[in-house]
Amino acid sequence: MELRFLSLDPVILVSSLLCLSAYALLVLVARSRSNCGARISKLPPGPRALPLIGTMHHVARAARRAPGGGTQRALRELARVHGPLMGLRMGQLDLVVASSREAAEAILRTHDRNFAFRPPLLVGQILAYGCSDMVFAPYDAYYKQLRRICLTELLGPKRVRAFASIRRDEVAKLVEDITAAAAAAAGPKPSAVNLSRRLTTMTNAVISRAAFGQQNAQHHRFLDVAKAAVETAAGFSIADAFPSFKFLDVIFGLRARLLKVRKELDEIFDEIIEQHQQKKSNAGRDGEDEEDLIDLLLRLKDHGDLEIPISIDNIKAVILDLFLAGTDTSSALLQWAMSELIRNPDAMAKAQKEVREALKGTDGIVEEAQVNELNYLRMVVKEALRLHPAVPLLIPRVCQSTCQVEGYEISPGTRAVVNVWAIGRDPKYWTEPDRFMPERFAEPGAADYKGTSFELLPFGSGRRMCPGMVFALAGVFVSLAELLRRFDWRMPDGMTPEELSMEETSLAPAERTTKKIDFRSGRNRW
Repeated sequence: MELRFLSLDPVILVSSLLCLSAYALLVLVARSRSNCGARISKLPPGPRALPLIGTMHHVARAARRAPGGGTQRALRELARVHGPLMGLRMGQLDLVVASSREAAEAILRTHDRNFAFRPPLLVGQILAYGCSDMVFAPYDAYYKQLRRICLTELLGPKRVRAFASIRRDEVAKLVEDITAAAAAAAGPKPSAVNLSRRLTTMTNAVISRAAFGQQNAQHHRFLDVAKAAVETAAGFSIADAFPSFKFLDVIFGLRARLLKVRKELDEIFDEIIEQHQQKKSNAGRDGEDEEDLIDLLLRLKDHGDLEIPISIDNIKAVILDLFLAGTDTSSALLQWAMSELIRNPDAMAKAQKEVREALKGTDGIVEEAQVNELNYLRMVVKEALRLHPAVPLLIPRVCQSTCQVEGYEISPGTRAVVNVWAIGRDPKYWTEPDRFMPERFAEPGAADYKGTSFELLPFGSGRRMCPGMVFALAGVFVSLAELLRRFDWRMPDGMTPEELSMEETSLAPAERTTKKIDFRSGRNRW
């Protein structure tokens, strides 16, 4: 049944909406007052909550006041007042925020299983095909099976090595493109080279070829829709803060926007999957050496002898995860690393010296085995991950049963967020935390990003740790090595390194507030 509000008298329409809003407000206030004291008392210390909105106003005010803005900065400022494990009330939801290594370890390791669940968000229900992807799936037998598939089949070391030729091919195209752009920029009217756009194009191409095979117009259309999905789903949803009031999804239009994007994704996915099924039928054999990720998932679906069968919708959800988590994340990390190096000439010189000496005489694109020997380059990437984690605030987890964290009682249903960005800049764990200093990782016992050093958690930790870490970093190391090996970089004429914006968004992945990076590059030295 379709509601035709436009056919109503304007006075009746406005009156109806006002009555509905007033009723909803009264109910929300009543519920908040009845539940607020009982539930907030169990939380760690935090700012004082108001009826209806809880502590939302404190977070918003802190975001306005924090230098650089952003939710991660706002939560750090509040944590400095209320403590490293802080309790918030966001609408109808209880939330704890961990802003220290100790609090993060308590949630992600000590009570990992109890916090391994995800909240039932609207974006997961619609864009993740009923929360059947790696990000939003409940912690159950299906999730455990899917994680095993990702770690052993989709994103494991063997599969990463199988896609090495794709990465090297796309890095070669990047080098050719920058070489041509640098030559043109050195003409009568010198201009800068837009590195941001080129890095995004390269990472998109790597994921597209790994997932779909060779690129075509259809794949480019998919990337456009996937980008729209990120923009639609990003940020805070007021409806998720008031889960008992489903009509808020309709009022704010989020459900309609998500369904529109989902419809476009379905159309493209159906065409691509049908082409893969037809290709398989025509080939009449399993071409494992030529398998892309959709081929692999279709094979597992039809012949994988899985404990829990997977559907076409499950395949769509997993592939969408790979794109949303793998493209902008890798591109953003490369942009941050290059930005930090260009602002720190000593680090740039040291990184280039190591790369050029180690790879002297190497023809073509560097092999990934060679990159493994570039210790300072790996320190540069670690330092970029520390200062600019792709996900500043880890995706919320949900407490399943009452537990004690850092001496506070956390009740079932409470959501937990780890402020990775704040921990990575805490002077308690890092000397000169805001300074780009890759050498800090040369010290014995230095932190690593693999989920066991809780002061450095760019990929999370525990049962919900990102399974695509190895896949994402393989391309980052090769790309960065070639950018440093082949080109000399400096800021555009008339611009100093200090003028380069280093502020990031609070979204995932954490991009620059200024998304375009223009650098002057010298000629290709090889």
